[in-house]
Amino acid sequence: MKRFLALLLAVCMLGALAACSSEKKEEKKEEPKANAYTLSDSVKDGSVIDGVMTDIKNDDPILKRTTPAWLETCVLYEVNIRQYTEEGTFAAFEKHLDRLKETGINTLWLMPIHPISKTNRKGTLGSYYSVTDYKDVNPEFGTMEDFKHLMTAAHDKGFKVILDWVANHTGWDNAWITEHEDWYKTDNGKIVSPYNWTDTAQLNYNNYEMRAEMIKCMQYWVEEMGVDGFRCDHASGVPVSFWNAAVYKLKSVNSEIMMLAEASGNAVMTKYAFDSCYNDALFGQSKSVKGGVAVSTIQQSMKPSDLYVEGSFPMNYLDNHDKNSYEGTIVENYGKTYEPILALSFLAPGMPMIYTSNEEGYDHMIEFFEKDTVKWDDEPKYAPLMAALSKIKTENTALNATNRDFNVLTKDEDYLFAFSRKKDNNTVIYVANLYDKALSDATVDLGAETTLECVLHYDGATLDTKETTMSGSDFVKKSYQPYEFYILTVDAEK
Repeated sequence: MKRFLALLLAVCMLGALAACSSEKKEEKKEEPKANAYTLSDSVKDGSVIDGVMTDIKNDDPILKRTTPAWLETCVLYEVNIRQYTEEGTFAAFEKHLDRLKETGINTLWLMPIHPISKTNRKGTLGSYYSVTDYKDVNPEFGTMEDFKHLMTAAHDKGFKVILDWVANHTGWDNAWITEHEDWYKTDNGKIVSPYNWTDTAQLNYNNYEMRAEMIKCMQYWVEEMGVDGFRCDHASGVPVSFWNAAVYKLKSVNSEIMMLAEASGNAVMTKYAFDSCYNDALFGQSKSVKGGVAVSTIQQSMKPSDLYVEGSFPMNYLDNHDKNSYEGTIVENYGKTYEPILALSFLAPGMPMIYTSNEEGYDHMIEFFEKDTVKWDDEPKYAPLMAALSKIKTENTALNATNRDFNVLTKDEDYLFAFSRKKDNNTVIYVANLYDKALSDATVDLGAETTLECVLHYDGATLDTKETTMSGSDFVKKSYQPYEFYILTVDAEK
């Protein structure tokens, strides 16, 4: 009898183990979806290297634009690994992932992570954009294993991760300099630098072999490291035919990658290769509000433009590594208008972007070539507002990045600004006083009988995220405190 019971127990345990094993198999993550890779009949002779196309024109019928669904609710955050922590490492930054998740960030853009050349280096630590090896990581940031650990941790927490990619030039210690001098532009037999970027060497995009190798390097990070896309530095300096070829190849590995161009809105670049470009106009015009310029100046930078083909969209930024290091902090550029302008950047057509330290309200221009660690508080000043805005962004389809609906609701007003965005039955409305003085008897016609849900209210000093019901009549001859704003929603089915 004892033997029978022992045998029965063993069978049950094996069954349980098999069930657990089956569950684990079911939990296995799906492989990235890939597009088929076929050669175009239109490609030039000699531009196909080792079976990879390196030159695809915009009008090539093989190119079919698609936009990954996850980009619709993307909230992008630029990570400066060097300055993020005292250690300046992947491992040290990884400890901030939970905080960033709570802040509403869902996509991380890592500034260049590659080794930095020493030859012609600027400053002590050099520029991140002077790349020595496209397939390695900067040892100051950690090892490749440290990077893999960060990627796994970020993905497990629901983040997407894109890399900053420098395709226009390399550092002077890059092996390509000595092994493939013909891969670079020369003048009188000497390799030249682009512009005054003397710490870098200009690549020659007339060389198809170089193009092919660059594509292979990008493919490595998608295929082997699981990165979710690229922010492409000085993208307009590189032929779009290369970007088309690179993206076509990358999407044969993962069709859901994101491509962001460091370039102003550009219909040529967004026709296929890029999902998003910089909204430089919004950056420039939003700063002018602090100086007392009428809000009508902002409107043009928010309206849908032919510079973005269907399925592409602007990246709405108020700061980035260049602007912060050379043109001033968000405190200097925006002052007390930052809260309503930040909200505007989340609600405008496109995708919002936040730079390292913005959530802190950091009033310090971060050094570019030297160590200059951000000083973090336990509770970053703007994190609650960013979290609330991210929640609104992701929960309302009217705010999808590719949704072009945008309607200005204020007329002949210098400082009261209101607009709405609608998709299907969902409408989101923004009403704000962008002036440093109180307003009275200001009216926005929202329909006197319209029922509104106020999902966020900032009175110029205090943030309130408790949902309350209002009506359109509440916005007739209304008073506003300086910098006060409302975010309202309307559900047509209610």
